[in-house]
Amino acid sequence: PAFEEAITTGRIVDDATRVVLPAHGESGVVGLLVIAGAGGLDDGLRDTLTALSSIAGLGVSQAMAAGELQLEAEQSRRLERLKSEFLNIAAHELRSPLGIIRGYSSMLSDGMLSEADRGVALTRIVEKAEEMARLISDMLETARLETLGLELELEPVDLIEVIDNAVQAMRPLLDANHRFALVAGCGDVAVVADRARLTTVLTNLIDNAIKYSPDGGEIEIDCEHDDRVVSILVRDHGIGINADQAHLLFTRFGRLVTPETSHIRGTGLGLYLARESARLHGGDITVTPTHGGGSTFRVTLPLA
Repeated sequence: PAFEEAITTGRIVDDATRVVLPAHGESGVVGLLVIAGAGGLDDGLRDTLTALSSIAGLGVSQAMAAGELQLEAEQSRRLERLKSEFLNIAAHELRSPLGIIRGYSSMLSDGMLSEADRGVALTRIVEKAEEMARLISDMLETARLETLGLELELEPVDLIEVIDNAVQAMRPLLDANHRFALVAGCGDVAVVADRARLTTVLTNLIDNAIKYSPDGGEIEIDCEHDDRVVSILVRDHGIGINADQAHLLFTRFGRLVTPETSHIRGTGLGLYLARESARLHGGDITVTPTHGGGSTFRVTLPLA
């Protein structure tokens, strides 16, 4: 009670067993100076202890202010590094799709393409515009996550519907060598999730599966569940990963560059954002090698 009274009132509490002196700082009481077994102080000693508590409070306030300034300075440095990384990636990754868009647009404008080739050109322009849109979206989401955090708009979500939306969004990126193989293992399973962010998680995983199976093959999407969690599996039969380096896939700007993957474009943001979103939902994303080659990404979410 004596401590609470000193904190709430900001006054000295002097009883028969102890004296409690509040240490005042710029933001209020920042600590307490307690003298045990010293009830009934004379005025001179009380003034001395009051001065000591004031000095202590000022010191604590200055230390707190210095700590806050240090945190702000570190955050500013981190944001500057992030901005620099973003600018470098944007300059590198946007140059290629933008160049293709400009090239095809110029040929269309000059009438250099036949009727059949115009359709191909328009398809490529749309593909590259979507690629740029995803890159910009990933960069904005990463910046938001680093500064403000991501907010979820939670609602009951039908997983089959979310999977279908993700597949339809990514179907234009499939070439003649790729195909989707869907297994409706989820049934009528529902989760409480942010529909848009969960769809983005799956589109990022599907995009990754397409890019890292350059020779084509099936992109398999399946579900498993028990009484506690549901898992969505995105499986490809492409290049695969080194299990010892798998954790690097989910770091910001993390990519596993090997002779087999050096030609594949990417920022290393898609998987990072996918796992952060899954974890905000109370779930996670893991990756394991696919039997026979390739990778299997597993999104786990708690059941509603």
